[in-house]
Amino acid sequence: MVKIIMSESEPLIYNSEFLPNVQIAIVFEENPQYANLKPLFDEYGYGFMVPGKNLVIIDGEQFIDNFSADVLKFIEAHEISHIIMGHDGPRSEEDEMDADLGAYILLQQSGKTDSIKTLLKHFKDRHGVRFSEDLLDRVKDYF
Repeated sequence: MVKIIMSESEPLIYNSEFLPNVQIAIVFEENPQYANLKPLFDEYGYGFMVPGKNLVIIDGEQFIDNFSADVLKFIEAHEISHIIMGHDGPRSEEDEMDADLGAYILLQQSGKTDSIKTLLKHFKDRHGVRFSEDLLDRVKDYF
């Protein structure tokens, strides 16, 4: 069941398109929990999955002026890939690259070409290597 709350003091919550039993919560600064989540966003980026909770939390403040729905789908696919591959910490560069590769597969399967363009545009900066479909061998068995 999709639950959407429109108040910025409450998170926007919906079921993931990529893994429907996982909820995506987008939180804004007006949310009473945002102050507690802000250090996690600072450490993990625009979003993170909560191990063992089927929950992804995304920093809604980044989408007010900075990002589009295509970036949001890329972040969602990246975090869902962490869940699919069983990543539960500690954070590693290898897991981050694998999550981007998994996101590529999920986005490709769902036809999100603009989100794929975002992923490809930032892949080298994020991982120090150019994207190659050969890299997908690292993760393809999960998807």
